[in-house]
Amino acid sequence: MKTPKQNDFKYLDKDRDIYKQIFTYSVIPILVHDMEMNILDANDSALALFGYEYDELQKKSVSELHTETELQHSNEIRKRMKQETRLSIETSFKRKDGSVFMAEATPCKYMLDHQPLIHVFIQDITARKLAEKQVLESSVALEAEIAKVKRYSREIELKNKELEDFSYIAAHDLKAPITNLSILSDMALAEMTPTQHKSPVFNNLKKNIDQIQTKVFALNEVLNFKATLDYENEHLLFQDVFEEITNSISEQIDHEKVCIETDFSECPEIKYPKIHLKSIIQNLLTNAIKFKDPEKEGIIQLKTREDKGCPCFIITDNGLGFDASKYKHKIFKLFKRLHIHVEGIGVGMYIVKSIIDSHGGEIEVKSKPNEGTEFIIYLKHAGL
Repeated sequence: MKTPKQNDFKYLDKDRDIYKQIFTYSVIPILVHDMEMNILDANDSALALFGYEYDELQKKSVSELHTETELQHSNEIRKRMKQETRLSIETSFKRKDGSVFMAEATPCKYMLDHQPLIHVFIQDITARKLAEKQVLESSVALEAEIAKVKRYSREIELKNKELEDFSYIAAHDLKAPITNLSILSDMALAEMTPTQHKSPVFNNLKKNIDQIQTKVFALNEVLNFKATLDYENEHLLFQDVFEEITNSISEQIDHEKVCIETDFSECPEIKYPKIHLKSIIQNLLTNAIKFKDPEKEGIIQLKTREDKGCPCFIITDNGLGFDASKYKHKIFKLFKRLHIHVEGIGVGMYIVKSIIDSHGGEIEVKSKPNEGTEFIIYLKHAGL
């Protein structure tokens, strides 16, 4: 046990009243007054707190130490003291120099030779009350900001809903007439003479109809994808999803004569919406096939790993590649394409990025012209 240092203690005179000395030297400010609030005694801490000499404070009443705004409250407390044994109240006092401080006062009643006395512990709580006020003001301000953010969020949600409704109506309502225009143009083409086939006006009209039809159908594909964003996670095996995809595009794989290598051993399974995982892998795989280098055998590698508890899917190819330092953000925009010599409309990578973003994931791309491309997808918010 640690031996206390002698200078840690206040020395008491054994020949004097020990308890009177403890009262005098107590670090807690203490006043003693009668039922008429006249001060009878005060310890050193009370003298320091109020700024008076002992003789000065003894001539005061407690009422004189209160601020004017607290006088009525003080009278109410005096009435309560006649009914209650012990109280703990918050009030305010003024010092000799006129400064005001908040205090917590704990009056206790005693009887001495048939004379009632009040013994009051006083604790300066000014700093605490100021801190509480600041916390309250900050809390009120924060609640106001939260309410403002919620209001803005609701407004944004309504605007987004309006935009979604508009996009849905526009895309779906345009789908039928555009399809009809395409059919009518094909019928007109069938009835035209060879000379009429060469008409630049009709050829441009047909070309524009086909382009509009492609864009409208692509917008419908995006809208259909948006409707799947709240799908629940499923327990999936990467190998099963991969085989399902390759079975559906087997003709494309055979035609392009690409070699596909897989290694899902490090992270064989995942919890993720199947339609989303399938869309990610299929879009990336079909792009790797489409953009193979015609001058060499196409090799595509798919593998998985775990990265800080997050499933990670990597697809690498030795295809045409592109300058990722310039175009890595452009490839994820709607209707944006880098290689226009290959058939496509620029929707697949937009959907891939949208899926990954909706789950809080990330996608990285590394690529150089004629050196192939690597996509690394961190499938966050997914379970292993």
